[in-house]
Amino acid sequence: MNELIASIFGSYGRIIIFFHILSASILIGSMITIRYIVHPILIGIDDEHTRFKKCIKILNRYVYFVVILMLIIASASLFMIIGFGFEYADPIVNSLIRVKEALWVFLAFNFVYAYIRLYQAKKLFGMREFFEVKENLSLILNYLIPLNIILAMIAIYIGVIIRGF
Repeated sequence: MNELIASIFGSYGRIIIFFHILSASILIGSMITIRYIVHPILIGIDDEHTRFKKCIKILNRYVYFVVILMLIIASASLFMIIGFGFEYADPIVNSLIRVKEALWVFLAFNFVYAYIRLYQAKKLFGMREFFEVKENLSLILNYLIPLNIILAMIAIYIGVIIRGF
């Protein structure tokens, strides 16, 4: 299997790296957009029912977008790790790869937790428990997404360090 992945990477390595970087950039850009552009606009909506309905709808669509990007990032990462032969690389490079993997795994679990909270918010919205809806959405928008922005930026910086070796 490793030989097949290495062969594919040998033929399409630049395209794979391009999609890896593009997906990571789109993911970070979209998180920044949701948190610092869309969220303040939603806060400006006076009617709670409308505000929460729009917020849930936006985040629900965003989840599917994130899943696609994360699958592209993970797939491209696998091709790059095997294709570049990082398992045989310098121990420092190998350690940086593992740290970067850990950051992205934590980021993915953070998105899963955000989805669980979004799912709870949708259920509570249906029961018109607006205080609880606000708490769930606030957690996602004020803490989980900014944390993921920071983690993704650190992972990208580590990627830049690795490419410098």
